[in-house]
Amino acid sequence: MTDAPGDAGPSPDESPVGHDPDGSPAPGRTGAGDGANRPGRPAPRGAAGRVAEIQRLTRPTLLLAAAFSVAAPISAVAPHDTGAWLPLHLFLVGGLLLAISGATQFFAVTWATAPAPPAAWTAAQRWTLAAGAAGLAVARELDAGSAVIGIAGAAVMAALVILGALLVRIGRGAVAKRFEPSLHHYLAALGAGLAGCALGVVMAGDDAGAEILRWRDAHMTLNLLGLVGLVIAGTLPFFVATEARMKMATGATPGRIDLGLVPLAAGVVIGAAGFATEHPLVGAVGLATYGVGLVALVAILPTPRAKQWRWAGSRLVHLAAGLAWWIGAVGAAAARAATGREPFTIEVLLALVVGAYAQILVGSLGYLGPVLRGGGHVRLTAGFTTTRSWLGLAAANGAAGAFALGASTAGAVLLAVWVADSVARAGVLLAPAIDHDGPGAA
Repeated sequence: MTDAPGDAGPSPDESPVGHDPDGSPAPGRTGAGDGANRPGRPAPRGAAGRVAEIQRLTRPTLLLAAAFSVAAPISAVAPHDTGAWLPLHLFLVGGLLLAISGATQFFAVTWATAPAPPAAWTAAQRWTLAAGAAGLAVARELDAGSAVIGIAGAAVMAALVILGALLVRIGRGAVAKRFEPSLHHYLAALGAGLAGCALGVVMAGDDAGAEILRWRDAHMTLNLLGLVGLVIAGTLPFFVATEARMKMATGATPGRIDLGLVPLAAGVVIGAAGFATEHPLVGAVGLATYGVGLVALVAILPTPRAKQWRWAGSRLVHLAAGLAWWIGAVGAAAARAATGREPFTIEVLLALVVGAYAQILVGSLGYLGPVLRGGGHVRLTAGFTTTRSWLGLAAANGAAGAFALGASTAGAVLLAVWVADSVARAGVLLAPAIDHDGPGAA
């Protein structure tokens, strides 16, 4: 089967004879298949036009996510009154959650061979989340009061509920069931996010007082490690294979991917409960459990060979480096909590956000951007060349390292270099199409 131009590649249930949009092999079924799809059987096919429709629905969501992600570092250097809170929340609530909203639906439809969700509900989810993220930023910055912050927070929570309903709908219509473990990760993540957002609204209340200190670490555990982390963990076994144009790891069976959710989700719950009840040792146990889950995740990821590293280049290195920063930041937070110190210092937080999550986001968008742009195979290959940036990779890791060591000025400079490089490449990617493939291009 040859994918439609711009597809994310065949479902991992499909036979490995499938191809990526540029004609190269895409991730096929693992060597430990469940027998549902044996060689020689036709690949499962979903609703006609589903790929083109989910592409159409995903593009504006990811563009909006990119806008918030660029606004975040700009807000850090612009005059404002809320310190690191403003850029962090613009990136995490606006940029990262919008990217998660678009990507989870896109992957669920393409990999699970499911119908696209209703356009009206996808748009409602997108704009409700964007309004909530912007509302939180403006309300905090203008000190608009707990009522206004509560309304904005409720909008973010409503967007998470809508996203959960859309993913359940997509899952029920799926032809290929191998993607179900990822949907389980996504739904668990949304549950953690709802709890974390509720804590955030309470923290912003006028009567929070000293309770903020003990709720803050629980809030960050639920949102950073739960909402964001569980989504990434549920996606990587499939996405690394897609990004590297190779089969999934033989150990990445549905059962093992599902099993991998246990220590991660347990770590989030134990950690949040420990911090909320002022038992830092319990919180440390939760973070350590989560760290074990991350190591288990790495064990079921495919191992790219030299040709895959050469083709994907910096995009794949971004994913690998992001994983390393993720494990390191969680380990540092656990060690600090175990010794009674604040787990999520600004250094640990920026190592996690910049070194791990921002890198994983950029590495992912570097693949998804050209795929969603479409325009024919030659243009797709040109897009992949555009998003391969060794300068951006060096600046990203340099910035994360500087922030982790407390060198905030050097970190800010390197982050600015990374953002400028990314914006310039995005501009090239979004430039009007030139018909490289001729009038017959798909």
